[in-house]
Amino acid sequence: MAGYNLDDKTGLLGVFTKASLKVIKVSSDIDMKHYNVYNDLVATVESVSDPIIKLTLKENVKDLILAPRDIIVLSYNSSNEVYLLSASIVSIDDDEPIQFTVSILKIEKLKDLRKAERFFISKAAHVKVQGILDPIFGIATNISVSGVKIVCNINLILDDVMEITIALDKNEKVVFRGKIVRKNKIMDLYEYGFEIYEISEVNRRNLHHYVNKFKFGNP
Repeated sequence: MAGYNLDDKTGLLGVFTKASLKVIKVSSDIDMKHYNVYNDLVATVESVSDPIIKLTLKENVKDLILAPRDIIVLSYNSSNEVYLLSASIVSIDDDEPIQFTVSILKIEKLKDLRKAERFFISKAAHVKVQGILDPIFGIATNISVSGVKIVCNINLILDDVMEITIALDKNEKVVFRGKIVRKNKIMDLYEYGFEIYEISEVNRRNLHHYVNKFKFGNP
């Protein structure tokens, strides 16, 4: 499939910010998405020191398990602009209430992401590799209608084609065969850019419907 356009080709550690963290104000609220819960969470900003933000969840959520290196997405409203931030959890600092520190990987305006038609996400992903019985777990961190980025702890082979399942919500998923076209090492993790190689019409519709939520509304 042509038009693979997840984002710049830097990987998670090739950080750039099109907007400044100066827009994030201490004591303000910020929305958060984490791959093991489907509803948005709300946190309070405790401190900001670029690229580090310390957050406290406003309420404890059943089944939520945070861990260092989890990739999350933050959404922040400021002066009629919506900013989306991709972040990695650095540490869990307290558990009642849950307080944790994140390192910001990227921050961009939602309107700019809509123009590029690629979006930060934090969704559970499973990669089925030929010759390996159990699917490999990863976190989908970036999505478009032509590809997806996935972070996992397994070293996969560039150019291999694999079956990928991404849980979009409790009742909906998208399944496709993807080819690794980009690979980055991040400490002991790997970030892969998968280009969609083969996808059924049903899954194509599911993917387009999901991406359109970002383009035209609030997912």
